[in-house]
Amino acid sequence: MKKVLVAIAICAFSFSISNAQDSNLGPDFDFVPDDLLLLPMEELFQNPPPMTMEQVFYADGTKTTLSEVMPLIMQRKATPYMYMDADRNYKILVVEKAEEESEPIQINYKNIPDNLKGLGYSFGNPESDTVIIHTQIGPLMNLLTEDFKSIFTNIGGVNVEKYFVINIHQAQTLNPEKYLKEEISFEEAKALDKKTTQMLHKLVTYFKGQNKTVYIAGLSFGAFAGIDFLAEHGNIADGYMFMVGRLDMTEEVWTSFSQGIEAAFEVDATTVIVKSKSDDIKVINTNKIAAGFGYNRYTELLKDTDLSNLIYYYGKKDQSVGKLTDKEIQFLESKGAIVIGFDGGHNQTLDHLNEALTTLLKD
Repeated sequence: MKKVLVAIAICAFSFSISNAQDSNLGPDFDFVPDDLLLLPMEELFQNPPPMTMEQVFYADGTKTTLSEVMPLIMQRKATPYMYMDADRNYKILVVEKAEEESEPIQINYKNIPDNLKGLGYSFGNPESDTVIIHTQIGPLMNLLTEDFKSIFTNIGGVNVEKYFVINIHQAQTLNPEKYLKEEISFEEAKALDKKTTQMLHKLVTYFKGQNKTVYIAGLSFGAFAGIDFLAEHGNIADGYMFMVGRLDMTEEVWTSFSQGIEAAFEVDATTVIVKSKSDDIKVINTNKIAAGFGYNRYTELLKDTDLSNLIYYYGKKDQSVGKLTDKEIQFLESKGAIVIGFDGGHNQTLDHLNEALTTLLKD
């Protein structure tokens, strides 16, 4: 459930790949041994270090911890440099703080109330009659910003002159530090997810009150958040596009996640694989947050909801969340939803993003 699209998951440290360094280049830190090599940034994005990593330093050589600097990295206030040995083992992480304060992450829309302004990141045309609210993959501990914009424009084909686009915060991305330090309970995880749904409701109702056409899009964990929004608040948006989520997650999977233990599927996208529990607090907590939506039975919760303005994509070989069951497909179709299965897994989702958004927006 937590393993998501490779092309987006590399943003776990919330930096654009365009900032990647060559492994032989980079800042010269006196305290880093000369025999260590700088890991290319894109590899660091794909394989972040465990939160238990001990050799973590600021650029001036002051020792710190990954838990302390992770919020800075997530908020783009610092750049991470990972040094490895000849066998590619992680040895030293150096974090260089940004020289200038970056612009605040917020929704840039005229006269939007302060309590809503900080609920997301926006791009595009705020004068547009159409607002796309995206609830992101994950669960992550950071809100995707420029990387999200790049994906939706370059891959999704969203016209920045025609639409106003928002990537909304999730409850844990508003205050990530807390969830990097101590394990939360499953009840706390469920409460966080309900807060995420409430935040989405606030933005949808605000922009509907501005006489905007409002669409909701969600991928992976974001699809779960979107479905939960429908279950909690009804069909009040103008259209929905969800990709690679589930309505009734396999019980063995969500139960494992609720205990902080990741689970996945075999290539048949049906047979469950339960993994061992990580010692990384961030991983444990994000697993529980994923289960905070996954334990729900949405075919029951949505039995009286019209879904005729919903487009739902799923991967027939999805090893992360599994493929939709016949029951889930039949339920969606009985409610009027458009259901599209593609011959691929979770990581092929972006191949269909342009098609899905074009269908949603009727472009």
